[in-house]
This record gives sequence, structure tokens and C-alpha cells, in this order.
Amino acid sequence: MPRSFTLPPQAASITFNNQRIDYTLLFRSRRTIGFAVRPDGSVRVTAPAGTSAEWVASQVLKKAAWILKHQASFRMRPPAAPARQYEAGATHFFLGEPYTLRLLSGQRPHVQPMGPDLLITTPEPPTAAALEDLLHAFYARQGATLFAASFARIWPRFAEFNLPLPALFVRRMRTRWGSCTPSRNCIRLSTDLVRASEACIDYVMLHECCHLLVPDHSAAFYELQTRLMPDWERWKRELNGLPR
Repeated sequence: MPRSFTLPPQAASITFNNQRIDYTLLFRSRRTIGFAVRPDGSVRVTAPAGTSAEWVASQVLKKAAWILKHQASFRMRPPAAPARQYEAGATHFFLGEPYTLRLLSGQRPHVQPMGPDLLITTPEPPTAAALEDLLHAFYARQGATLFAASFARIWPRFAEFNLPLPALFVRRMRTRWGSCTPSRNCIRLSTDLVRASEACIDYVMLHECCHLLVPDHSAAFYELQTRLMPDWERWKRELNGLPR
């Protein structure tokens, strides 16, 4: 069997819309060029052996918008962290503040913030899975109200664009704070977002509303976001600093 043609990885870069894209280039025995964006934002390009670095750069340039979109998507994802604990005494967040889970006995399941505690009432001692379900159901109920209030604060900033009102949905998302589908004119926000402060909720709401006008994460998108919320980076840092 013939040996595969390989060369050491090469560092390369292109510029697209005044944004530099660095990538690692590998030549392999293959017929097509492949592109991969990793969670850390690094880019890997695997090209057919015998092609030139200049040709590869031209192909990367054609794929630049796709690469930037995926890099931005990874940046928006909440940072990985240890799994949450669902037991008495565990700390969970609501509207940016830490609360201690406190379990009580009662006829009906109920979740209520009170002082420094998040009171969870159940007829019988709950399992960790039952606590998780109760807490996320609480977040979902709160999210419906909190996200509607956030939308009322943010949407007037888009008045100049005469956009139709988007539909808002609350969804349980494990890797994203929110998403937007411009073609369907809908915005989805994660139940987990109610763990953040109102200012952070407003930032995510505005971010997703901006996608109704600019579907990608191009320079035009960030110019729009900065014009409508000049201090958005502050709230992004606070959001991504929220313990997961």
C-alpha cells in the first residue's frame, strides 16, 4: 500500500472585510479541500497534496464568511464549567444573584425566591433529577415574563428599520443563550438566561434582534450592535462570567 503524502502543518492567514483569519494548513492525499472551525476558534484547512498555498488561500477567502460565522457562534456559547448540583445547599443563580437551594415539604411543587434562598417545596423528598426539572420549569415561567419585558425595552431601538414584530420563544438550550431565524422572523432565548442580570438579558435580546437585519457576524453586524448598544461588551463579559 502506498504511503500517504503528508507535509508538516503550515500557519497561514487571509484578510476578509478588514478581519484577519489565521488558519493551519495541512496537505494530505485527498481530492477535496476541507474546512474545520474548532470550539476555541482555531481554523484547520486540509487541502489536496500538490495544490499551492496560494490556491488554498483563495478557497479560504471564499469560505471566510462561513468561518467568521462559526467563530462568532463559538464565542457566544457559554463557557464550559462543572455540572450544577441539585441538592439542598447548592448555589443557583436568578437575575444575576446567587441563591441557595432550600428544600421544604408541601402539598404542591413550588419554587420561590425568598431572601438569599430559593425555596423549593415538594410533597416528598425530591431526587436530583426532579429538582432539576422543577428549577428549569421555574426558569421557563420566569423567562416568558422577563424576556417579554426585555423585548419591550429593546425593540424601540429598532424603530427606524420598520421591522415586523418577531415571535419570541423560550427554549431549553444547553450550549447557547439565544438564537435567531430571520427567515421565520423568530427569536429563541434559553431558559438559562434568566440566571443573568436584566442588563445581560437585554444584551442577548438586542444581539438576536440585530440578526433580523444582519444574519451573520460580519463587521456590519457588530457595527449595528455597537450603535444600538455601545456598552454591549461589558454585558457580554458579565454574562460569560456567570457560573455555569
